Formats: sequence, structure tokens, C-alpha cells
Amino acid sequence: MKRFVSILTLAVSAAIFAQSATAASNAAASNPAKVADLHFLAGHWEGHVDTTKIEQTCSATDPAVMICMFQLTGDKGTEMVEFYTIRDTPTGVEERIRFFSTDLKEQPGDGVTMKLTSLTPTTLVFENPDGTYPKRSTITRSGDTAFHNHIELVDAQGKASAIDADWKKTN
Repeated sequence: MKRFVSILTLAVSAAIFAQSATAASNAAASNPAKVADLHFLAGHWEGHVDTTKIEQTCSATDPAVMICMFQLTGDKGTEMVEFYTIRDTPTGVEERIRFFSTDLKEQPGDGVTMKLTSLTPTTLVFENPDGTYPKRSTITRSGDTAFHNHIELVDAQGKASAIDADWKKTN
């Protein structure tokens, strides 16, 4: 009889554990990442790619949409301007990027759409489901006021390259 009670206890415990694991898995699936999880990106950031200065400013007024402006400044002044949004969508967090000349003429094309595919307390990964330029962008936080961005690119000929940027928050 004791053995039967032990086996029954073990079976009930296993069933409760399985239900708990399933509930936790369902909760994670029904609670995907949100723009609000990326709040650390709000504010003004300055950084560099080799010797080229970069800066961006992101708003956090709306918890479901972050609007950002990016500027790259080289030896000849501003060389690149981007505007992008990071927003909640029914399929997860999405980053949409548009490129402009310095006089705000939009560059041809539809821009780039990246999907947030991974989020941990220190790392977030965006991937381009429709292209390879860029293919992936990985942001690794080193606290609330600094992060490293590694952007993977694959050109039309299949040649891979990367851009690495270090960022510091200025406000």
C-alpha cells in the first residue's frame, strides 16, 4: 500500500509539474516581447564606427511605438540620415527603417523591415526576414548607458561583412 501511495504521489507530482511547465510555456508564448521591453533605447545616444561619429535619438512617449532618428557624420559632414520606428505588431516587435539624403529626399525602395527574434536582459536580436542587407542586428547592453551593436550584412554577390558600433547614452 505504501508503494502504491508513493507511485500515486509521484504520478500526481509529475502531472502537476507538466501542467506548470505547459502553463509557463503558454504564458511565455502569449506574452511576447513588446516595445516597452526596449525602454533603455529611449534618449540621445552617441557613438562611433571606427572614426566615424554616429548619433541617434529615440522617443518613448508611446509604450507601443518608439520613433528614432539616426545620423552618421564623417569627414565631409553628415553623410547619412535614417528615421525608423520600433513598434508592436500582431506578429511581434518590428523595426522599420527609411533612408534619406541630408536634404530629406527619401532614398528609393521600401526601406528595411527587421523583426525582433530574441530578447534577453542583455541582448536583443533583430533579423531581416526578406533580405540580407542588413541580415541581422545584435545589440548587447553593458549597463543602462552603453551598448554594442553588431550588424551583419550580406551583399548581392553573397559577400559577408559587418559593422560594429559602440554607443554611450548622453541624456
